[in-house]
Amino acid sequence: MENRITGRLARFNQLWKQMDEIYHQYAKKHRISDMTLWLLYSLYQNSAAFTQRELCAEWHYPPQTVNSALKNLERQGYVRLESVSGNRKNKLVVLTEEGKELTQAMIAPLVQAEQNAFGGMEETETETLLSLIEAYVELLQSTVD
Repeated sequence: MENRITGRLARFNQLWKQMDEIYHQYAKKHRISDMTLWLLYSLYQNSAAFTQRELCAEWHYPPQTVNSALKNLERQGYVRLESVSGNRKNKLVVLTEEGKELTQAMIAPLVQAEQNAFGGMEETETETLLSLIEAYVELLQSTVD
């Protein structure tokens, strides 16, 4: 029994890493870091602005990593950091016009590829996939803590 679980777990982890590598290679091809890819992805997907703290929570990256990537994007003119009224510490991250053009050129094709991949599956398959991964993450988290 344990051998079967170990084999399946290895396969699961290898597939997970393969999927991660697809995104890593996409970022590399566009000469950006993985963190920058996910920041731009978030900003592209949601018309609302995020705070740095929200981006950290959404993507499970340390604040220093997110801050460094944001500062780089800000220097390049792709994002603007705006103060939140009543809170000087938190800043909203907003795409500039150049940032919107960048995400349209870089992130839109990636999102389309993801949608095509999900679209190639039955709706019940995608729902099952998501619910099973969610259950696995919750179980893993509860046993690692």
